[in-house]
Amino acid sequence: MTDAGFFRGTSAEQDNRFADKQKKLLKQLKFAENLTQKIDMTKVNLDVIKPWITRRIYKILGMEDDVVEAFVFNQLEEQKVNALFI
Repeated sequence: MTDAGFFRGTSAEQDNRFADKQKKLLKQLKFAENLTQKIDMTKVNLDVIKPWITRRIYKILGMEDDVVEAFVFNQLEEQKVNALFI
């Protein structure tokens, strides 16, 4: 009947033991009020702020990091950005 703790025909999404841990963590943490505001990225000109982001990452890390830059740019290129996940 069971296979590795699952009932036959159930997936990890249907099993309560594998609930969304990120949602649970977000409920426990406290964030600044301005981070809960949704941002419409269609109104943001990323070409203008990308050089600033690159300089800021260099200033914070003390070195160039293409992986961090790519991660930040990918997060910002989504239509609806949620600051809590960044």
